[in-house]
Amino acid sequence: GSDTYKGWLFKWTNYLKGYQRRWFVLSNGLLSYYRTQAEMAHTCRGTINLSTAHIDTEDSCNIVLSSGGRTYHLKANSEVERQRWVTALELAKAKAIRMRSNQSDDSGDEEPASQSDKSELHSTLKTLSSKLEDLSTCNDLIAKHGAALQRSLSELENLKLPAESGEKIKAVNERATLFRITSNAMINACRDFLDLAETHSRKWQRALQYEREQRIRLEETIEQLAKQHNSLERACRGAPGLSSSSTGITSTAKGSVQTAKGEASDEDEETEYFDAMEDAPAFITVTADPKHHRRSGSNLSGASEGHPEDWNLEDSVFESSNQSSYNESTCKDILPSKRRRTRIPDKPNYSLNLWSIMKNCIGKELSKIPMPVNFNEPLSMLQRLTEDLEYHELLDKAVKCESSTEQMCFVAAFSVSSYSTTVHRTAKPFNPLLGETYELDRLEELGFRSLCEQV
Repeated sequence: GSDTYKGWLFKWTNYLKGYQRRWFVLSNGLLSYYRTQAEMAHTCRGTINLSTAHIDTEDSCNIVLSSGGRTYHLKANSEVERQRWVTALELAKAKAIRMRSNQSDDSGDEEPASQSDKSELHSTLKTLSSKLEDLSTCNDLIAKHGAALQRSLSELENLKLPAESGEKIKAVNERATLFRITSNAMINACRDFLDLAETHSRKWQRALQYEREQRIRLEETIEQLAKQHNSLERACRGAPGLSSSSTGITSTAKGSVQTAKGEASDEDEETEYFDAMEDAPAFITVTADPKHHRRSGSNLSGASEGHPEDWNLEDSVFESSNQSSYNESTCKDILPSKRRRTRIPDKPNYSLNLWSIMKNCIGKELSKIPMPVNFNEPLSMLQRLTEDLEYHELLDKAVKCESSTEQMCFVAAFSVSSYSTTVHRTAKPFNPLLGETYELDRLEELGFRSLCEQV
C-alpha cells in the first residue's frame, strides 16, 4: 500500500560476517527484514516496533534502530538512500505513536450502525463536503490575490520616479493586507475541517475495528463448527448399527461424544510441539454423577482409539438414566452386565539362570544393564497410576465434612493411600509405549472413569 516502504539495506550480523544484505519492509509502524524477497511469504527474520524505537544516524550512510533490548545497525548504499529511509522511518514512527495514543484515548461504544448512525454519517459527509468547497474557494482567492501582489511587487521594483513610489507602496500594502485576510480565512477553514475530520475519524476507526473483530469471531466460530461437524461424522461412521428402538437413545450420546482420534489429528496438522516430554504420562480422571454425566470432545483428547462404539453405547446408558423406563429397559437389553474377576492369577514360576543374568552385567554401567522382563510386574505404569484412585471415597467423605480439619485429614489420608501396597510390591512396572492408553471404567459401580495416555 501507500504506507509500505521496501528496499535493500545492509544489516550488521556479527564480527565474522559483518554487514549482510537484507530485504527490509516498513509497514504499519513495524520494520521487518528478510534474507530475500521470496522469504516474505513464510519466514520473517526479525521485526522492530517503531512506536517505541529510537532512530539515530551515526554518519552519512548508517542508521541505528534500538527498541528495548534489540538494536539494528543498518547501512544504506548512498546518503540519498539513507535519507529516504530515515524520512520513512520518522513518518512511520510518528504515525504509530499517534495511532497508539488514539486507541488509548478512545472510549466510545462499539455497537453496530443503526438508523441514527446512518443519518449522522450522512450529515457529517454533507458538512465535510461544504468545508471542502470553502477550502476550494479560499484557494482560488489566495491564488488570485497572490498573483496581484506579485504584479504589484514587480511594478514597485521597476519604479523610477520618486513621486510615484508613495502611491505604489500604498497599493502594495492594500493588496498585502487583502492577501493576509484571505490567508487567515483559508487557515481558519482548514482548521475547522481538520477538527471535524479528527472528531469523526476516531469513531469510524472504532466502528471498523469492531467489524474486524466480529469477522474474526465469526471465522473462528465457523472453523469450530466445521471441526465439530467432521468429528460427529466420524463418530456416526464408527457407531454400530442398532435397532430402531434404540435409535433415540444413541442419537443423544452421539451428539455429545467426539472421538479423540479425530480431534487429535485436526490439531496435529496445525501445531508443532518442540519441547514435549516423551516420558511423562498424562493422567486424566473423569468423575461424574450418572445424572449429570456428559462428555465433550475436549475431555476425550487422550482417549483410547480401540473401540469408539463402546463409548457411544456406555454414554447412551447414562444419557437415558433420566428418561422413561422403556428406554432403560431397552439399554439393559442392548448392553450385557459386566463381569469382573474376584481373584488375580498367581505369578508364573519361571526358572531363572543367575549366571546368564550376571554375565551380561559385567563391565557395563548400571543404567545399561539389561534386566529380564520376568523381574517386572505384569502391568503398565499407567495402570499403577490408576491404582492411586483405589480409596477415592476418602475425597467424597472430605467433601461432606463441615470441619476443615477433618477435610484435611481425609485428603492427607488419600494422598498417602497410594503407598499402601508398596511393602508387598518390589517389582517394577513396565514403561508404557508412546501413545499407549489405559482405561478404567467404574462408572456403574463407583461413578468415575479414569483415562491415562503416554505422551
